[in-house]
Amino acid sequence: MAKTLLEKLRHRIDVYTKAESKTEFGELTYDYKKVSSVWAEIVPKSGKESTINGDSIQVSVTHKITIRNGGIKEPRNDMYFEFKGQRYEVLYFMPYYKRNDLIEFYCKLIIEGDKDYE
Repeated sequence: MAKTLLEKLRHRIDVYTKAESKTEFGELTYDYKKVSSVWAEIVPKSGKESTINGDSIQVSVTHKITIRNGGIKEPRNDMYFEFKGQRYEVLYFMPYYKRNDLIEFYCKLIIEGDKDYE
């Protein structure tokens, strides 16, 4: 039995994008700001583990995040999503070719500090 679109898009995620601002000295800088919250489907796609200097382990996990086409007005590669305190950096995005009303974002899960393991 095929899932409907409403059943698939069951995660409420926050969307952040780079915004231009000026410092107190008049210098141009870029900071991330939340632009919206959208319903999405988050599916893990791949993961890899490797050993780096000092016997540390580096883990890389990619996810596919699917949203409605109009959910984000201007999709860009410098965006990131946040869901349950975890950050997903956009690697690239493309239209979902089976349905014209969806966009697929391929993202890298970013784990910062010990708080993500609690």
